[in-house]
Amino acid sequence: MPSGRQHQDISIGVSEYGCEGIITYHSSNPMCKDYTEEYQALYHEHMAKVLDERPYIWSSHVWNMFDFGCAARDEGGVAGRNNKGLVTMDRKTKKDSYYIYKAYWNSEPMVHLCGRRYAQRAGETTQIRVYSNQSPVSLYVNGKLVDVQAADKVFVFDGVALDDGMNIIVAEACGVKDSMTIEKVDTEPAIYVLPEFNERQEGVANWFKLAGNLDLKAPMEFPEGKYSVKYTMEELAQSEEAMTVVAEAVKLATNFNLTPGEGMWDMMKTMTPENMVEMAGSSMPEGFLESLNAKLIKIDKA
Repeated sequence: MPSGRQHQDISIGVSEYGCEGIITYHSSNPMCKDYTEEYQALYHEHMAKVLDERPYIWSSHVWNMFDFGCAARDEGGVAGRNNKGLVTMDRKTKKDSYYIYKAYWNSEPMVHLCGRRYAQRAGETTQIRVYSNQSPVSLYVNGKLVDVQAADKVFVFDGVALDDGMNIIVAEACGVKDSMTIEKVDTEPAIYVLPEFNERQEGVANWFKLAGNLDLKAPMEFPEGKYSVKYTMEELAQSEEAMTVVAEAVKLATNFNLTPGEGMWDMMKTMTPENMVEMAGSSMPEGFLESLNAKLIKIDKA
């Protein structure tokens, strides 16, 4: 496909992009669909860099500046709210993802320590991320210089040792400072992890286990008179058995509750499981679509 750089007379814009992030949830190993503030920040780090490297893109529209009410949504343990905002719905708390754009777009010198709400951390060491439009950045723990790094916008300090109890973290760049306090604990608060996330991880593992010795690399089959991943959700809903299988798959893979006539149904009913997996990209477990198809082709078409 021709790139925008080759055809600069054609206007190219990004109409919408975003990622859920809830300030209650935190992880030292953020993953897609864990709803952590850390994963949302990593997503926007990537997007801000991609957009900055492509000056031929004339516009980009992050979705969204603020969390907002949405009756059809029920994700991340929060009903009725879309959590893709860079700022919380009450406009009071700027998430870490907000500051990566400040580092890219604001000419006023700034430095921001990420993870201030990830205030209780287990382990002998931790990672500290800093966003700044200045370089280098110096990191201090309890008044002692830990490291000095030169980078562009994102500064990652790995293996930062913490003292027992409370630790004061300071980042400084060209006279601008930011600080936060982290407590070293034996066990991190359970509230940092969405229980549903661990359940889904276990659910995906069980999904594959129930598939048995299926060859997930073999070409998929689409026998006549049977359902498959090429049928739309609306067509699959004509069979209670097929809809039950698909609803379980969608919940495990995307965390959407898929029920005919409810929530996001009107938007999703014309999509096929195949379409959904294509949209999800690398976030879907390898072989998931094949295993779903293997289950659907055992069900007679209504």
